[in-house]
Amino acid sequence: MEWEVRWPDGRVEQVAPGAEDSWDWKQLASGVFDVRMGNRNVRIERMDGPDEKGNVTVRVNGVVQTLQVLGHQQLLLESMGMDSGAEVQEKNVESPMPGKILQVMVTPGSEVEEGDSLLVLEAMKMENVIRAPRAGVIEEVHAQVGKAVEKSAVLATYEMNE
Repeated sequence: MEWEVRWPDGRVEQVAPGAEDSWDWKQLASGVFDVRMGNRNVRIERMDGPDEKGNVTVRVNGVVQTLQVLGHQQLLLESMGMDSGAEVQEKNVESPMPGKILQVMVTPGSEVEEGDSLLVLEAMKMENVIRAPRAGVIEEVHAQVGKAVEKSAVLATYEMNE
């Protein structure tokens, strides 16, 4: 599994276990590690996190910093334009990629829970279930079975509580 670490100074490091330049972790105590990063050693102590966006507060060689650590799934979602840390009150459900609508499982007025299936989008010969990003009531369904959609096309909208 590959990880990406984003440092506060803008550096981005790819971490792939087994790779020649991978990080070698040696646990010293609970949450405290001696880490060989390429040709340098650092002591990392986890202070807080990770949160839903992958932010972790750590002490690196005595200096407290907040890093963002993203795993393979988070990186994949980000590359498809789906931010896993998106605002939970977003009104629109958008297509993460271009494709064709195969199935619509909701209608206006449908009450959905976070993670419920909303529709199926075929893209690159794969069926992708688009799930509800949050609980709420569907106000309008824009997706139509058999129709092609572009990336970021609005597929459905939530009723917004004022």
